Amino acid sequence: MSSVDQPVPVSEPVPAPDTGASSREAAAAAPSASAAVVPVAAAPGASVSPAPDDAPSPLAEQWPYLRFLGLGAWWAWIWLCYFSTRLVGFFPADTRPGLVLSMYLVSTLAIAAIMLAAAGASRFFTPLIDARGAVVFAGVLAAVATAVLAFAGHLGGTVPFVGAAVATGAGTGALCLKVGRLYGTVGLSDSLTAGAVSLVLAALLYFVGLGIPESWSVVYIALLPLLSALLLCMPVDDPYGPAAQPTAVAGAGEGASGGVPGPVLGLYTRLVSAAAIVALTAGVGRGVSSTLQAVDSYGLEGSVIAATIGLIGMVLAWLVNRLAAERKGARMAYMALMIGGVGLMLSTGFGVPISYLSIGKETLWLVFSCLMAFMAFRFGFASVRAFALGQVAYFLASTAGWAIGALVAPFYDDPMVRMAVGAVMAFVGVLVLTLLFTDRDIKAILLAPVAAVPSVLTRCPATTEASCVGCTAADNATADEMEGAGASGEGAPRTPGAPASDAFVAVDGAVAAAAAEVAAREERCRLLEERFGLSRREIEIMDLFAQGRSANWIADALVISKNTVRSHLRAIYMKLDVHTRQELLDCLNDLFSE
Repeated sequence: MSSVDQPVPVSEPVPAPDTGASSREAAAAAPSASAAVVPVAAAPGASVSPAPDDAPSPLAEQWPYLRFLGLGAWWAWIWLCYFSTRLVGFFPADTRPGLVLSMYLVSTLAIAAIMLAAAGASRFFTPLIDARGAVVFAGVLAAVATAVLAFAGHLGGTVPFVGAAVATGAGTGALCLKVGRLYGTVGLSDSLTAGAVSLVLAALLYFVGLGIPESWSVVYIALLPLLSALLLCMPVDDPYGPAAQPTAVAGAGEGASGGVPGPVLGLYTRLVSAAAIVALTAGVGRGVSSTLQAVDSYGLEGSVIAATIGLIGMVLAWLVNRLAAERKGARMAYMALMIGGVGLMLSTGFGVPISYLSIGKETLWLVFSCLMAFMAFRFGFASVRAFALGQVAYFLASTAGWAIGALVAPFYDDPMVRMAVGAVMAFVGVLVLTLLFTDRDIKAILLAPVAAVPSVLTRCPATTEASCVGCTAADNATADEMEGAGASGEGAPRTPGAPASDAFVAVDGAVAAAAAEVAAREERCRLLEERFGLSRREIEIMDLFAQGRSANWIADALVISKNTVRSHLRAIYMKLDVHTRQELLDCLNDLFSE
């Protein structure tokens, strides 16, 4: 039997490898770190695959990653609104930079409010974000509000302008939630690649918006949120997606952290904190530039920013795919972007426009957001809540940065003030990179073990009860029960303060129960091999899939390609003569109940 087909004990968690281990050793450890789980009762807000409410799109079937490019249209709208003055072209020229600043502050606060509401009521927002009609409505709302913003000067001035800015924030905030929901269905390399390509698309759409006649640019900008919505909610029928019932560990859903290891929550907290600090520092740059820039230089610097981000997107897509097997792409991209950002911060003290900090801000937002979505994907966080909390911190920090920048702007022409601002921001960037959130933290996210519950090979797949037909007592014993096994070996709980001899007997009982579980698993593997001709690799994949994991999750956990997983699943369906996950569960339940 080849090393590829060796069985992997998927029901036993393995501690994360030492951070000094090589990336290939880490990849080898990943399969056992991806402990299997059984279906659990649906926790409100837990990570469940988006259920399309429409027939699959032929376009999406041919290009399944086309919908991920909705992020590109969303980005292009933001850049045309805040890196240029096209949207406020009907206002007096000397007021346009100030209007862009005002629009950003109001709109971003509205986005943060939507994110905060989604984080606090994820059980309500999750099905809403999954509904195609709701996403399209958000796109229409942002589109109409954008048009109202452009003509607010002719509609009464301040009140229509502020109201439309709030509406654009609400609409684009909902689209941002959809981005997090969608990007949380794939592994980190896939989400970073799709995001990098979206950066390139956003740059192209941005320059198209600058190139068309100014009288038509408002219509073009207003249609971008609608285009984003239509792409993001393209219906796709994935027979190998997550199960309707979430596979997250019980308690990992709606606001409960009981099933999520403390170190994982610590990593998430540091990730969100780093994203907020980066947004704060870059926001200062945009606040200064929005206040001081002339209209002509505003558009020129915006073009430089968009073009540079597009080039970085190309390099990022190449880097992530080049190093996908070693899982180094995200780490190297983060390190390079942070070091480049620190250098750019220092250079602002010597005459480089401070607005160029947006280059690092936009690209690092992609890395941070993909990591947030990936943590929900891997560890079973409630995806809407996990993504929304991170975005709340990011957008509030960015808004605060713009406000601080506007206060600093009157003094920024002083060379000493300029150098002091650049030095302080660079120092903060170094602290983030070296202390708060380092490349080792990204490695820990990739390698942290997933909380384990018994495999379907040691418990009937159709139930989560403590006993079921065809399973031995050892098969149905949970880890806590084995740990607390008493002297008789019959599962009596261990009493705190019991004599040491009882403790030794309890250990013996746990070892015996574990040995019985291994024997039961091996017996069922042999049964699957003999009756259906399944290989050990197919059994391993079938085990994870029967428990509700998606093909994307399995591929990421076992460090193999998605196509390989899907090929194995097609072979499993054919050998067992089943067509759906539920039929597979029924087949296994009947087989193990004999």
